[in-house]
Amino acid sequence: MEPQIEETDGKSVVLGEELEVPYTVENMQRAFDNLLFNLKSKSKHSKLAKTFKDEEGIEVLPSHYYYRFLPKDSLEHDLLVKDTILQVSNIPLHYEIEEEGDFYDDPELEGDETPDGLSYLYAVVPYDYPLPETIEKERLDDMYFAPELDKEEPEEGEIVVKQPLNKTTKDILTVDENGEVFEYLELEALKLTNNLEEDELVVLQFYLPNDPTGTLYSYEEASQLGYQQKELIIDLASVEALLEQEALANRRKWHPSGKITVREDVVNRTVGVMGAEVKVRKWGFLVIRRARTDRNGNFRTRRTRTKRVKYAVHFNSNSRKFRIMAGSIFVRAKHRGTRKYKRASWNQHFSYGRSKFYALVHNAAYDFYDRAVGKFGMHHPNQSWLRISARYNGNISDSRHSDLNVNGSLPWIPLLRWKSEIQVGRLNKGQYKASDLVYGAVIHEMTHASHYRMDRSFFINPRAAGCTLQTMAESWAVGVETVVTNDRYFKLNPNYKASNRIGNSRPLDLYNSFKQNEIIKSGSKEEYTPIVIDLIDNYNQKVELNDSSLPIDCVNGYSLKQIQTSLNNVRGPHSWKENLIKQHQNPTEGFVEELFNVYMYDNCD
Repeated sequence: MEPQIEETDGKSVVLGEELEVPYTVENMQRAFDNLLFNLKSKSKHSKLAKTFKDEEGIEVLPSHYYYRFLPKDSLEHDLLVKDTILQVSNIPLHYEIEEEGDFYDDPELEGDETPDGLSYLYAVVPYDYPLPETIEKERLDDMYFAPELDKEEPEEGEIVVKQPLNKTTKDILTVDENGEVFEYLELEALKLTNNLEEDELVVLQFYLPNDPTGTLYSYEEASQLGYQQKELIIDLASVEALLEQEALANRRKWHPSGKITVREDVVNRTVGVMGAEVKVRKWGFLVIRRARTDRNGNFRTRRTRTKRVKYAVHFNSNSRKFRIMAGSIFVRAKHRGTRKYKRASWNQHFSYGRSKFYALVHNAAYDFYDRAVGKFGMHHPNQSWLRISARYNGNISDSRHSDLNVNGSLPWIPLLRWKSEIQVGRLNKGQYKASDLVYGAVIHEMTHASHYRMDRSFFINPRAAGCTLQTMAESWAVGVETVVTNDRYFKLNPNYKASNRIGNSRPLDLYNSFKQNEIIKSGSKEEYTPIVIDLIDNYNQKVELNDSSLPIDCVNGYSLKQIQTSLNNVRGPHSWKENLIKQHQNPTEGFVEELFNVYMYDNCD
């Protein structure tokens, strides 16, 4: 059977009915009381009856609390979001999803109640975890989750389910090394909230309430008599049969897994979302497993006993590299699956909408780090988290880099804390064109981040030096963007033709080929020149296009690494040019000065 693929549109998440949550303390207490009653009255001969034959008055205490927080500023927001125990969500966890989407606007926070971008954050918190006292919060419910009983060490961000110490947990953990009591308890809790699933209902048998005959019924028979799940009494012998069936099928433990993909529309291919974080929540509440996707988008977590999970993909990289933000610094880009999966994988595909855009931006940033830095010898863009604000309704032309306060580490510059280091738009002249334009925009801004990391003082005030430093920075970014983008898409499709091409033959069908047809006039102060492209390619546009107004390009054969080396620590185009000639051997270096005269000197008069 082919795995079921989920797709999303660009709509807001629409909440449906409030969930009947099995794992509230109130419901788990009822489940335990029912379990003990059934052991004494209806299922005296089950294995479990021998374990608890003398127990009564067992009290279920919270293992977790369900909170919502309302941060008043970015400092409080960051404190919550960075907490690997809280694992906050900006979407309520206790509601069904009526319509799938990839972002959520809380109706309670419309208007000017909070700063732009701030919203409620929801979290399931261990009972003994200290919460920040100053942040506004509301306890929504008390929860009880059974422990995993796993001897493996948890990975970062995987929450170990600890049990509050009382007679209940002491007795259970003493006699229940294999977790079977918790399985009975969970089935009863699911039944009380009408959450048992079809495959379970087929195996389980039930007594009717207040039926002195003690007749056993299948669920189908009981439902035909008008009974809901919550009204029935589970026959514990049938639970034993269900658990034995699962054990024989080797289904007691399983690996949550799946594949996250996105459509590269410019080459009409589906590719994996690379190096993204997948979180697995028990019944949509508690993060129990985490994993990273590989280059093909596949992921697989450690094993778990938990049967029912919800998945979410978070668009960020590990090793303190980057986070994609959903248009502002307050909301991290993610997509939360809306279905619960019972021991089943999650195969999520993004073909359009915000999540597709976030996935494309994520892939571009990941590819810059993982491929371009090594292949082309680029300088590493940052030493701390780089926030990339993906603006779904923003124009590509408005994309920018402003990495003057990495990770907001200087709190006394408040305005910088409210900005991402990189902002990237999706639209070209108000319309979405193709995925290579998004990729190129990210690479362009990542190149600025790389240049900034290499030579920060260059960026103190480049515009104060006239147009020269700004032209150097932008021309360098245009060159890297062009080379890396074409290299990426030729690997995806050898017949790739760029969405912004000006012809159908090479190089006029390449990404940024319009640069070959640009006329740089005296004093034009054009910052985005093709000088880096012309230093690398062997295409003389003046001759090939037979246009005397175009620049003469007799230079070729320089590499991005060589050009970057010559750019480092220079403060003007003359030094850049001299470094290129002195530091590298190139048979066309005699024409370098001619090329700089066209783009760098006369242009900036």
